[in-house]
Amino acid sequence: MKINPTISLFCSLLITFILGFSISSNFKFPYEVDQSLDILLDDISSINQEDYNDGPVSSEQVNEDFNNIDTEPDITNQESGETSETNKIDISILPESDGAEFNFTAFSIFQTDDEVINSKTVPNVNMAQGCLVENILNDEKLWHSPNETSDYSKRFYNISIQVQSGLALSPNCLSEMIIGILNDKRGWSTVENKAFKIVDKEYSDLNIIFANPETVDQLCYPLQTNGIYSCRNEQNVVINMFRWTAGAKDFDDDLSTYRIYLINHEVGHYLGWGHTDCPSETALAPVMMQQSKGTEGCIPNGWPIYERVKLLYRSP
Repeated sequence: MKINPTISLFCSLLITFILGFSISSNFKFPYEVDQSLDILLDDISSINQEDYNDGPVSSEQVNEDFNNIDTEPDITNQESGETSETNKIDISILPESDGAEFNFTAFSIFQTDDEVINSKTVPNVNMAQGCLVENILNDEKLWHSPNETSDYSKRFYNISIQVQSGLALSPNCLSEMIIGILNDKRGWSTVENKAFKIVDKEYSDLNIIFANPETVDQLCYPLQTNGIYSCRNEQNVVINMFRWTAGAKDFDDDLSTYRIYLINHEVGHYLGWGHTDCPSETALAPVMMQQSKGTEGCIPNGWPIYERVKLLYRSP
């Protein structure tokens, strides 16, 4: 039987068309593949973003995390059964003891050797002695305060001083020392444009407490001061007697600078200043740097010099 050439050609074209269509339906041009990948990545990104948004972390919680770092809380023994919600509650109750935020210092300040030496002194105050006395405070009462105080005034920062019984410190000497530091022209009074005065505790805006390490741990809780750190917990600045007498590693035996730093650092938190870092090696360490843990190559410093410069050049 002879096949009609026309029919044969038609069948060949039909078969070729069917095969070509089948192959082309499974083939994608490169731009089509890239477009599909872009869509897939967008989907994944949106899913990850949704997962992240399921548990937002507020700026307050982030700031409190920095507080945990400063006082080295022990989080290694948390039970595996704790829920993320429980962790959020635990973080939210932490006091803002170590500043509301962390700022990086974008400039460096250097001083001559003579200027560094002069920074260790406060007029009419023996910083090296640190108000230490031979006789400890008697235990007739738990807390001791300076004999002389002033009346409350809104024009001042009204602070009180308490010294725990059993410590070899003079409250009257500490009163003169702390006022000497804070009201010094290099101190916070000229930065904040407001002077400090000593009042009775019941009228104070801020209470500065000197206590033994065990009591400091209690007063700073839930911050973990571990017997070696001081803190600012709400309206209390709590100074650890261990630090007051031992100083810190990077200060060597320079207790004068360390004591000036300790007072200015913790009071700085009360005034709203957060932590910062060492801007460059051999520069002065900012007073709001955690110098008790190390100065990272900076020169130990107890005065709010960087904070004064920041205020001078701050945008209105």
